[in-house]
Amino acid sequence: MLYERGGIMNEYISDWIKVILNCGFDNTYKMAWAKSIMECVIEDRSDGEELVIDFDSIAEKALKHYWNQTIYFDLIQGSNLKKPPEMITYTKKLISDYRKATGSTQPMRIEKIDFRKHGIQRNYNETVKEIHKTLKKDVSWRFLNYESEKMELYSLNRKEGWIAIEKTHAELLRTYQETLYPIINYRWTQMLESFNFAPRISKKVRAIDEDKVRRSPLTKYRQYLDLMNGENGRLCFYCGKEISDREISIDHVIPWTYMFSDDLWNLVYCHKGENSRKSNRLPTESDIEDLEIRNQRLIEKMSEAGKTKSKNYDQLQLAIEKDYVRQFWISFKG
Repeated sequence: MLYERGGIMNEYISDWIKVILNCGFDNTYKMAWAKSIMECVIEDRSDGEELVIDFDSIAEKALKHYWNQTIYFDLIQGSNLKKPPEMITYTKKLISDYRKATGSTQPMRIEKIDFRKHGIQRNYNETVKEIHKTLKKDVSWRFLNYESEKMELYSLNRKEGWIAIEKTHAELLRTYQETLYPIINYRWTQMLESFNFAPRISKKVRAIDEDKVRRSPLTKYRQYLDLMNGENGRLCFYCGKEISDREISIDHVIPWTYMFSDDLWNLVYCHKGENSRKSNRLPTESDIEDLEIRNQRLIEKMSEAGKTKSKNYDQLQLAIEKDYVRQFWISFKG
């Protein structure tokens, strides 16, 4: 049980926690709704006896969360794979519009994008409008249901599209934000883990929230990949042709967006053009078979070169023993 100084935690906050921890696992809508409301409350600086939050403001926050989770990691947000949640469909459409407008597949946090500059402000506005409709229809009233009770977490006006939170309750949400945010993220992560076979779900969610989605330089792996050099120098893993210093790139065979880690067993040399064209596509079974063979040869080369006392050698050996290449490939296919 959670306590505050001098007694049991305020009943209003306890009710929020009850609702969050008992939401169903059909999709992540209620977590996006709860987190977005929290952000609106924390950002508000208005006076008055109650805080009124319109659905558009909540929809913009929800879009932010879904955009960032989708453009970086393409996380599945619902239990029905054949029929994704509407809000994810709207979000992916906007991501597609953004990529067409910019000509880039480089992931970008939504907070850093100027949709007006790219000529797709209208697309953004329409997406917010559609998410607003879904929140009104499916989420705003359902969130208040807890078993046979209806929680009084906020006043709801679905017709006009807003919720109202009493001033004292808004102050409590601000006070307990460091308790509520981790609980929302914990529940959201639980849901994502039930929908996705991808590794490191919790780490991905934390990284997105903390704006710490970073790709580390891969040059440190060249000392190992260079051990595979043949008579023709560095060869492209995909086409088998020699790569010039100007054209060389290091690629994750199973995409980084899925793995969210740099592992020697999953890294290969290739042409920059091959890397760009490949993007986040599913590796072929031929690619996987070639990678398995490459890893067997690479660990032999590392042994011959006396590079056995390193973390990368241990990880490569474990990957071979545990059949990581095929296991992660099969999970990625799913």
